[in-house]
Amino acid sequence: MASHDSFLDDLLQAFPNQVHLVARFADDALGFEEATALRVFLPDFHWMSRSCLERYSGGYQFTGNKLLNGTPMFHALLRILEAVKAANEPLEVYQLGDRVDLWREMTRNDPNVRAAYDRVRNDPDVRGLADRLDVLETKYIRGNHDAWLAEVEAAGGIRSSAKELTAAGNNILLTHGHVYDNIEMILDDAVQAAVVGILPKIRPGTHATGPFGQATMKKLNGYLTLREKLHYPPDFPPPTVVPDGARLIRQPADIDAIEAASTTYLDLRRFQHGEGIHNDFEHASYLTFGDDIFTIEQNHPQDHRVYVIGHTHHARLLVDHLPGERLLVTMDCGGWIENCTVYNDKAKHSLIAPSAQLGVQAGNDLRIYQLGGNPEN
Repeated sequence: MASHDSFLDDLLQAFPNQVHLVARFADDALGFEEATALRVFLPDFHWMSRSCLERYSGGYQFTGNKLLNGTPMFHALLRILEAVKAANEPLEVYQLGDRVDLWREMTRNDPNVRAAYDRVRNDPDVRGLADRLDVLETKYIRGNHDAWLAEVEAAGGIRSSAKELTAAGNNILLTHGHVYDNIEMILDDAVQAAVVGILPKIRPGTHATGPFGQATMKKLNGYLTLREKLHYPPDFPPPTVVPDGARLIRQPADIDAIEAASTTYLDLRRFQHGEGIHNDFEHASYLTFGDDIFTIEQNHPQDHRVYVIGHTHHARLLVDHLPGERLLVTMDCGGWIENCTVYNDKAKHSLIAPSAQLGVQAGNDLRIYQLGGNPEN
């Protein structure tokens, strides 16, 4: 039987005072009757070779090789997953796309997709991690930065990937997420890759993440109440959603304490799906993906209850309700690139940490964790 608590115990031992709860949603109404498998969702890596990283010198790179108590973070996570698999416990591992950053790896002088992939796959900092993911029988999804891997896979010789996958029957849809990004879809991949190629000093951004604290929810609920009273005046400001940062977990029981003090997911029922000023989702980028997914599932119902995505590097859980009150959850698992916010209890405010996030599902319980980021260690 898969257990969130046993997996969390393993994380806490490997990452003492370095495991943070980004978001959690648990509700039997999700209807996952089978609770035997532990599913782990790994978002964007953007693996690049050393030679590529020398060109892109702004610090934008995979964060899993950063040391934590003398051990690279992703190595420590893989060791836990390997132990779960060795114990013959049901485990499914998914990587959500942008595993390899071909947009940066390929150049005008070296536009060969297979050569770029091989250069990354055989890089000393990548090869060992990639081999171990393969041994775990990880299922791979293609994102926008590694969509061209389809060409290499068609020729044979490398592990296959998919544009999207399903799990738990047809109830969980796993996809990279860029198809829900309206800005991303304006230009095709080749044009975007060319733009990326002329930005060698790109620096990692910082993405607000984590539970919605009481102050944030008070502000948000105040907006919603006033909006309803004023009947959507066109000059009223759009909603602002600013999470307060992921909360530190010291023991599994802390999950309940965190949820008692803060809201760790965003309930979308009071936000309106509509047109123009009547569509809150068009006015807050934090909500946009939830609207696109809602529309797809409403117009083409496939009984997907959870959409698991990466792409944005912005971990969050959005909970919506389709007609008939059927739950629809968008689980954005964040990334292993760029930075995020974690909440420091002593300082009483959010601090910046390298993103190292994963989604976990067992039965009707969905969680997103951030590893690392405690400045006291």
